[in-house]
Amino acid sequence: MKVFMIAGFIGTMVLSGTVFGQYEKVYYNDTTFETETYKVEIDNVVALPKEVKFRMNITNKTNDWLLYIPEEGKFEVGGKPLSFKEDKLLIPPYDSKKRVLKATGDKLNDPRSFNFVCDGFYKVTLKDATKSPEFKLPIASNEFIAGNFKVTLVNSSKTTAKTEVKFNVTYNGEGIGFASPAKMSMRMPDGNVYATVKSKADVVAIEKGKTESITAGWSKMEGGSKNDMQMVEMWLIFNDVFQESTQAKIDKATIPLRWNEALTLGKK
Repeated sequence: MKVFMIAGFIGTMVLSGTVFGQYEKVYYNDTTFETETYKVEIDNVVALPKEVKFRMNITNKTNDWLLYIPEEGKFEVGGKPLSFKEDKLLIPPYDSKKRVLKATGDKLNDPRSFNFVCDGFYKVTLKDATKSPEFKLPIASNEFIAGNFKVTLVNSSKTTAKTEVKFNVTYNGEGIGFASPAKMSMRMPDGNVYATVKSKADVVAIEKGKTESITAGWSKMEGGSKNDMQMVEMWLIFNDVFQESTQAKIDKATIPLRWNEALTLGKK
């Protein structure tokens, strides 16, 4: 009689999914976590024998930039910490970006729950713009320094119909530097200042010691020969283009994740 009772108990455990390690893939419920600064939406959570992973959508809820350094966080699976190495993610104000987090180990499909220690978020606040000199076209020098930014002209095209320029910007300060090419303008011999036609160009983030490119352009000017871009001198203006920033770390949070039994059984 006892044999039958034990067998029945084990059978019940198997059917209910409480015997660990019986599924090659264990699927988890989607989860959402939100603070005053950001919102994290987690989906496609799956654990395999040697890998656990999910996709996260991060929404920046502020008018500051948001920096996410994934490797500062971890998974806690079966009481063991698991690290992951993913690229940093910089999210503009009120924008969203996705990232897949993945960790490896052994028997990761045994547990039916694990924790995501959500750490590595930083609020990035831009400082006042760095003062920059005007840049003459045709060039007298192909390089200038604006604070901790080194700016080098790498290409230019100057015709009557249009002018285009491309600069490499190297940031040598602390943290992250920012360049806003949409704020570039051109002063012409008539004394007027003209904004770049690339007014929707994205802000470019530059890590310490790294170099990124920015571009700007101008279409044919009114004013006849006095404003013929091919023939006259012009001065590029970089007001409000270059900014440094400060970073403030945001408190970490622990997000519990639980398996989805129905989904796991359905995909078996």
